[in-house]
Amino acid sequence: MSDIEKNEKNLENETHVAVYNADEVHDDLADTHEGEHGTKRDLPPRVVSMIALAGTIGTGLFLGSGSALTLGGPVGAFLGYTVMGLFVGFMMYCLGEMTCYAPNIGGFIEMGNKYVDPAVGFAIGINYILQQGMSIPSELSAIAVMITYWDHNPKHMPGYLVAVLFLPILANILAVKFYGEIEFFFSCLKLITLVGLVIFGLIVDVGGVPPKHEFIGGRYWRDEPFNDHFKTVKNVSLSRFLGFWAVLTKAAFSYGNIESIGLVAGEAHNPRQSMRKAIRAIFYRVVGIYMLSMLMIGLTVSQYSPLLLSAQKTGSGTAAASPFVIMCQQTGVKVLPHIINAVVITSALSAANEQVYALSRTFVALARQRSMPSFFLITSKQGVPYAGVLVGLAFGCLAFLSVSDGSAQAFDWLSNLSALSSLLSWIFICICYIGFKKAVDVQGLDRKKFTLRSWWQPYVAWACTIFFTLVLLLNGFKTFMPKFNVSDFFAAYVTLPVVFIAWIAWKLIKRTKMVDPNQVDLSNGPPEALKGTRYDIAHNPNAGMYTAHAQQYQSYH
Repeated sequence: MSDIEKNEKNLENETHVAVYNADEVHDDLADTHEGEHGTKRDLPPRVVSMIALAGTIGTGLFLGSGSALTLGGPVGAFLGYTVMGLFVGFMMYCLGEMTCYAPNIGGFIEMGNKYVDPAVGFAIGINYILQQGMSIPSELSAIAVMITYWDHNPKHMPGYLVAVLFLPILANILAVKFYGEIEFFFSCLKLITLVGLVIFGLIVDVGGVPPKHEFIGGRYWRDEPFNDHFKTVKNVSLSRFLGFWAVLTKAAFSYGNIESIGLVAGEAHNPRQSMRKAIRAIFYRVVGIYMLSMLMIGLTVSQYSPLLLSAQKTGSGTAAASPFVIMCQQTGVKVLPHIINAVVITSALSAANEQVYALSRTFVALARQRSMPSFFLITSKQGVPYAGVLVGLAFGCLAFLSVSDGSAQAFDWLSNLSALSSLLSWIFICICYIGFKKAVDVQGLDRKKFTLRSWWQPYVAWACTIFFTLVLLLNGFKTFMPKFNVSDFFAAYVTLPVVFIAWIAWKLIKRTKMVDPNQVDLSNGPPEALKGTRYDIAHNPNAGMYTAHAQQYQSYH
């Protein structure tokens, strides 16, 4: 029997009766190293926490923060990143509660299928393929462009692209535990560098860096807090608001892929406790890191800095466009820009590693719900779904679009597509949570017994849905100023019709229906949360029969 036939057989037999005597059963997931479909639960808690903490730090912060500063001014940029960060943090708590309840390889793609509508699960998967697929060449092209900070010969860029193209693929072909250690190292490096830059920025601000010893203080926050000249807008108040709103999209790109930690749950050891720590780290630390970084950038670099404006005008994607580098150049420190450029390169490489990982697991998630060919479920002896990894290689080849005079344009397009897909993913996660919360309430489960419980629900989930939707729909307003730009408008909204068509097509072809909250199978929760419920065989002898019925209902619909 071939591997594909075996996987088809496994899919046919995957409906199982998951019942518990919750008075006796402990959390089996805390002990096993075996994952679903041949994957391995070999990512230890320290690796999961570090990936959650520093995994999102990449070119979006190191490079994209410069354009955020010119768009919104120091206060506008700080507020934009802070507001977006808070909503992202609340969204991650929604994801964290669902993930800790039932950690699996499918992540929030499985959640859409289970808690909302199978067509929604399919649309989430297609959107996430676009998001991760477009992010890979975006990061790789950024690496190649940043290398030109040292090598100014553009003819060498294709060679650099070939060199970096295979690095994230190799990192993902290895066993997941080695991938985790590689990401742990990169995350530590990024975090140490960023903390060092924030401390250095504070010293620069108070005039403690020789030879200039220039005291800046709160000059830029006091004299030029917002962008008073956004595009061609003459009204100062409107200009400031539009600048702040434009920063939100940049912030979305910086926070992009933060939700991919949900996919790690399928290969994390002791996933409930690992994810609980990771989600808490994201809310309290990642948002804080971004806020401190934007605060320090706004204190030390003017939005009208000739170095910053020149980099933005020429479309430089090297370290020269980074406000951290500009901060160093203004003080006369020559060696730090080279160190920062090297760290940014490793950050982009780390981000590409994570995106290939997320992309391959997305194909696994879609294949397990029969939305993709079953060969995406085939794993190596190390538990790696290599078919999805090879698709990551194909997407990475799009990085060669940057080998032209329009390299900055290519990077902007890809980053815009990634930011748009990130916002869509966050909206879907919140919608999934609303469905999950409704099922929990209808079936009478006590959320106080959950491993992780988010706050003020479902109001927070609704607020996040509305906020992300507004940012998504209005993110392309700049394409109309001063004149309508067709290509930028296309980049701002192209993902929307693709995902909408995927949802409608799957719904019509498969004739799917919205999931009945009373029929949602919640039997895979932590044993403590199942005590006294209809899934607890000690209190309900018919638990097995009910669970099988619920699974058959969801499989049919």
